[in-house]
Amino acid sequence: MSGQPDQSWQPRIVRGDQARGPGDEPAPEQVLHTDADGNTGPAAERMATKEEVADAQLDPRTFLPVEYDAETVDAETELVTDRPVDQDDDGDEPVLYGKVLSPKRPARKPIVPEWMRTRQGLRTVVVHEAGLAWYRVRRHAFYSPLYAARVLRWAPVGAVRAVAAGWRWAWHAESAPLRRREASPQTGDVNAYVQLHKVRDQHVRARLPIATGALATGIGGAWAAWALAPAPALVIAGGAAATILAKVGRPIDQPIVEVAVTVEKRRRLTALEVREALCTLRIAGLKDPEEIKFPVEIHRDGPGQLARVNLPRGVEAVDVIEKRGRLSSALRRPVDQVWPIGGPDHAGQLDLWVSYVPVSQMAPPTWSLTKDGARTSVFEPIEIGFDQRQRPIAVPLFELNWLIGGQPGSGKSYFLRAIALGAAIDPLTEFKIAEYKGTGDFADFDEAGLCSSYVCGVDEEEFDEGADILAWALAECAKRGKRIKKYRAAGRAPNGKVTPELAAEPGSGLHPIVLVFDEVHELFLNRPGAAVAAERVIKRGRALNIILLMATQIPDKDSLPKNITRCVAMRACLAVDDHIANDMILGTGAHKRGVTGTTFRPKVDAGWAMVVGLEAPIAVHGAFPSQDEGRALLNRAVELRGGRRMDREDLPRVDIVVDVQRVWPAERAGVQWPELAELLAAVLPERYGDETPETISARLRAIGVPSVDVKHRGTVLKGCRLEAVEAAAAQRELTRG
Repeated sequence: MSGQPDQSWQPRIVRGDQARGPGDEPAPEQVLHTDADGNTGPAAERMATKEEVADAQLDPRTFLPVEYDAETVDAETELVTDRPVDQDDDGDEPVLYGKVLSPKRPARKPIVPEWMRTRQGLRTVVVHEAGLAWYRVRRHAFYSPLYAARVLRWAPVGAVRAVAAGWRWAWHAESAPLRRREASPQTGDVNAYVQLHKVRDQHVRARLPIATGALATGIGGAWAAWALAPAPALVIAGGAAATILAKVGRPIDQPIVEVAVTVEKRRRLTALEVREALCTLRIAGLKDPEEIKFPVEIHRDGPGQLARVNLPRGVEAVDVIEKRGRLSSALRRPVDQVWPIGGPDHAGQLDLWVSYVPVSQMAPPTWSLTKDGARTSVFEPIEIGFDQRQRPIAVPLFELNWLIGGQPGSGKSYFLRAIALGAAIDPLTEFKIAEYKGTGDFADFDEAGLCSSYVCGVDEEEFDEGADILAWALAECAKRGKRIKKYRAAGRAPNGKVTPELAAEPGSGLHPIVLVFDEVHELFLNRPGAAVAAERVIKRGRALNIILLMATQIPDKDSLPKNITRCVAMRACLAVDDHIANDMILGTGAHKRGVTGTTFRPKVDAGWAMVVGLEAPIAVHGAFPSQDEGRALLNRAVELRGGRRMDREDLPRVDIVVDVQRVWPAERAGVQWPELAELLAAVLPERYGDETPETISARLRAIGVPSVDVKHRGTVLKGCRLEAVEAAAAQRELTRG
């Protein structure tokens, strides 16, 4: 080691446990070292050799040199040849703040309760308590005649009981059993009887005047009030007195006023319960309850309780999240009442939130978008629903595409509607909707004039129109790409993306376009080329303000290609049967990480979904406005647009069969796929400029044109033949007819 010695700390040699440092009396065993110039002293000290230590008969267990990097120990002599890594704050070095500041940040209990820290939490509690109070007032007012009848019935009984109690008190009736016992010839004691009788006489002489005065005062006061007090005061006083007497006279099991609200006693979540539950999960390293720590107290958080837990070292929160079902069993609560998520501080911290009642039984709070005057923008987060703690969840739509999956009855369509309704009250948004359930769940969007294209049904024509929408979107991406390039050169499109200013600028052609496909698997199964187009729209439309929303119930490789799930950023999984379907929607390994929709039940938990794509996976209940609220939302969307309806522009009819016939080379029986793709791109670049031989082949094969070997100029490649194209065209006309 090299460098100047640290003058702030001097080495010391220690025999046994006797430590000596600068300022101590020199010990006979101290060894001084001389440098090359002959200087001797602390400033010239160097590391002693093992022989020098042995000659000086020193205890070799502690010898600290001037310079240090890390602590090392010689295996033979156990000589510490450097300063310890783990130093004590109370060593020789001066400590300026060690006596004042704790090395750990102390935990502070919150002054303001959790539910009072946010406007939403405070409003929820106030509205809840005010609602209960108003209900109690109304119910008691309705049953007030019955209460009055009970008062009239039991008030005389109470009056008799009150007079009898006063009489017994005045005559010391409580001593009567004792006097009777002592007066008995068999068990009595004359002296005791005489003594009890004297005590009774003393009490009667003291109490009887008091009772007589109280009775006279009561009668006189009642007569004076009857003669002098106004009628309202008499009614109030009489009612109060009668109520008191009725309470005295009623049977103990017959209350005068019934309970208006029966509040179920909430089961408190305790640290002991949490520790025992976590230790039953059979997780390696999670066995000792004493190693489970709580950095903050278990407290109320919304309609439930939050336990923040520091797990033992080496145990991650995800290990517990994966066993949510077993954890709910250990806590003896329903699965949808137990919500473990990762904590904010480190990977070994768990936030265990347990609701007071299952979330499936909770009534969701009011959706903020249903309030008068609400307005949104696709460039800003839009509230789409609520999490299990009744907190609003808002998501941005710009640059994001959605994939929503779940089995029938899980609420996919209305989860999709919540997102679409949120985008609808952005007055710049244009909709193109294709729903293949055929029930018209989005028909009100078309009736309100918000859709430039609307498809509903499961016929061949509807499939063609859905594929045309995606083909139009691809062509629109090409147009918008050129516009963005121009605006970027002018410095108005940073990073080559649409800005809110450009979207709102008249004539820019960059307004938001939302493509909605419900039951999209029907389209992809019948038109495989549409899946390829959707993938390309997802990739290209992000920065161009084209947003794709898809819902499906069959997430397999044919109905939902992997490339689509890989490219979609936002995914929501509602109720599904197994982990395979869950991972097809949310991504491989989602179920193992505890992000799963298998815990949701169809119909019972309709509208609940596990959503990924935000900062952390979260359970969201999609907003479910009533029919009137949904109509009011769409009416507001029309008003924000000035009452204008979307123009039903004639979409470029992308009929690939007609286009292939148009570009087919003369006197050729067959054309190879690469050549056909080049011909289509050269003649119709706005439609096929981004197509590849593979996509052209897929689209033609989807309508019945087989891929065969085609020989051209001595080379044999896959392609198609003219007679097959003509046969497909004839079949399409026959189907449409």
